[in-house]
Amino acid sequence: MGKFILRRAAQALLVIIGATLLVFLANFAFGDPFGSTGDRQVPPAIAAANRAAFGLDQPLPLQYLTYMGNLFTGDLGVDYNQNRPVIELLIETVPNTARLALVAIVIDIFIGVTAGIIAAVKRYSFADVLVTVVSTLAIGIPTFVIGFVLVATLSGVGPFPTVPRSFTVEVPWYTEVLLPAFALAIVDAAFVARLMRGSMLEVLRSDYIRTARAKGLSERKVIGKHALRNSMIPVITYIGVSLGGLLGGAIITEGIFQYPGVGYLLFRAIGGNNAPVITAVVIFSVLAIVVLSLIVDILYAYLDPRIRLS
Repeated sequence: MGKFILRRAAQALLVIIGATLLVFLANFAFGDPFGSTGDRQVPPAIAAANRAAFGLDQPLPLQYLTYMGNLFTGDLGVDYNQNRPVIELLIETVPNTARLALVAIVIDIFIGVTAGIIAAVKRYSFADVLVTVVSTLAIGIPTFVIGFVLVATLSGVGPFPTVPRSFTVEVPWYTEVLLPAFALAIVDAAFVARLMRGSMLEVLRSDYIRTARAKGLSERKVIGKHALRNSMIPVITYIGVSLGGLLGGAIITEGIFQYPGVGYLLFRAIGGNNAPVITAVVIFSVLAIVVLSLIVDILYAYLDPRIRLS
């Protein structure tokens, strides 16, 4: 297991280096990303501070080394609009996005796994047909459409806060996170239900399941103890990758609900052509996805020892 973890960690490190190199080349190799262009007028002091922080007066290879050093030290430049270090903006928004991602994933698991198990165990029943039809319809609906529908129907109703709302109005995080979490979870829960159903059906046809039933074990033990663990492997893979994407910022959903997370930060930065913020959020998203993928690989190997040999 230790060799497997080291091998996967080395692969993840190479991916991170490659991704940061591509981001660097896209931003720094073809000009000055911190200067005023078109409608974007960058205050001279902020532009000078960013150029100095990233060493734009040095040759390109040294710029990349400076850029990597800044990433490790958290010196990600200065925001154009608020004249604040970009790392402060990330520190403020990352916990909000983490809460949103975790709540959405919990909804995914609860609805998707439960629906998938029911559909597989009661194959060809009304419940199976209902899960199949509803999940197929949900997968075909874009997330932004779901978001607009939720805003139009539930904004300001019951525990759900009004969207959009004034920045002077504060609401508890557990009510603020509900609508965007449901918007993100609906499509993902449909994918999880389909994955869980297909995986469970395959496992239920396995020889060791027939053996467990032949020994006289109850159906609950057969499903819960023997079938569920192996059935969860593809689901865990999907959920891990999905969680990494959510932690990187659900830009459309957070923009629709004006949720103060990483995605909304990127949404506003793109609108204002705010290069330091855009670069920082992209790098953070890459790190989140790669790290979560590494954790998923380790869990995958724990659940299925055969994976360690690959």
